[in-house]
Amino acid sequence: MKVNIEDYYKRTNQNVAPKGLKKEKKSPFTLAEMLYGTFNIVVSVIFILFIIITNIAKPIISNLINQNFPLETRLIFFLSILIMIIGILFEIYAIEKARLHKYSLIGAIIFFFSLFMTFSITYIIIKYSLNWVGIQLFGQTEIGLNKLFYLPSIAYLGYSIFNVYYSYTLINSQ
Repeated sequence: MKVNIEDYYKRTNQNVAPKGLKKEKKSPFTLAEMLYGTFNIVVSVIFILFIIITNIAKPIISNLINQNFPLETRLIFFLSILIMIIGILFEIYAIEKARLHKYSLIGAIIFFFSLFMTFSITYIIIKYSLNWVGIQLFGQTEIGLNKLFYLPSIAYLGYSIFNVYYSYTLINSQ
């Protein structure tokens, strides 16, 4: 029996695959959604801890600073809870996408929840004004009416619009 060694080194254009084996779909890389969800959870926990400490120390802070400051944190707490929920939803989305299991449903839930976040901050801005953070914390004083408190409202509105866009791209990328 003659063996031609060149046959072993000859490259072919054929894809050699064993018969009877199915190619399994590889789970997608979901690190971005995981990191974004973790970032949201960490930021919301920091805000919630700040709110809890502020509410516990409210009498002491009021006596030290001024009695005119209401230090109302209810709306900030509400928005922090929304950030935490969106972070948890992004974490669930990343896990479900890695498992290749119903991640499109979670993406749709994230999209509608992001719309809810956008409508809620818009409602708060319309109802209380653009510097609602300053008014809630420091009342109708000079500090509370400072235009610097416009920034948290604008940042949160931009953040929620970004979440709507990002969740929309997650739905369409599937």
